[in-house]
Amino acid sequence: MQRLVSRIFPFITFSVMILCLGGCNSSHAAQSNLPTGLSIEEYPLKNAPGVEPLTFMPIQGTQQEILAKHQQDRGLSFPDNSFFTNGNAGMSMQLGNDKVEALESSTDIVTDLGTFQKVSVQVSRAGQMIYSIPAGDGSPINTLQGLWAYANHWALEIAHVTEKFSLNNEISLDSVGQVVLDGELLNERYKYEEVFGFQLMNGKPFYFFKRDRQIGISYDNQEVLLGYTQIPHYQCCSGAELNPKRAQNMVSFFAQRDDIWFYVEIGVFK
Repeated sequence: MQRLVSRIFPFITFSVMILCLGGCNSSHAAQSNLPTGLSIEEYPLKNAPGVEPLTFMPIQGTQQEILAKHQQDRGLSFPDNSFFTNGNAGMSMQLGNDKVEALESSTDIVTDLGTFQKVSVQVSRAGQMIYSIPAGDGSPINTLQGLWAYANHWALEIAHVTEKFSLNNEISLDSVGQVVLDGELLNERYKYEEVFGFQLMNGKPFYFFKRDRQIGISYDNQEVLLGYTQIPHYQCCSGAELNPKRAQNMVSFFAQRDDIWFYVEIGVFK
């Protein structure tokens, strides 16, 4: 079911597609706004953002003015729930009376071409393993991207990385975001090509997705297509400055729509 919504954002107008997950009646679809309380503020840029230091040049206003608007919300970050044990990355959350943990592990695979590292992530609850997922090849990209607990649910985000070799033996990395909810892969449930940037926003689940080469967001189980062709994420080193930045009630990120770059803030702003 698709419901077309025309919405005006700062400095630009475009159409937004809202799709209800699991039970909307398409014959009774009506015009609707974004999910209750959710706001999107989009700022077209003169050119691509820069790093070291992070800089962007909006068509209207300045970087300082834009960042100052929701600086208080941006400062409400999530507590760091990550840890390391025996050299392996892990995360933990409290779900009711149980402790839920996600632990990354690796295995060396020896071939004629050399030794390669394969990575997987295991989830345990109250000390008992309840889920395991392969995560591809070892790389500088963090495999374990996030572990979340809310309303008796647990959610896991990983970056599944595949090493690709060119004819001249150059290596490139293909990373695909995957999100697991209570042991079910959302990529498969909703036929997503990729899911990334999972977080809780004002206590409700939020994430980015890509389907049929279109990028959108899901908030509180409603999908919104934004028309972006690229959102940088899972970048490492200096490029990591362009990755989405999570906070308790918002997320900020850079995006492209065709050849135009944007700085975007999405949140439940007070």
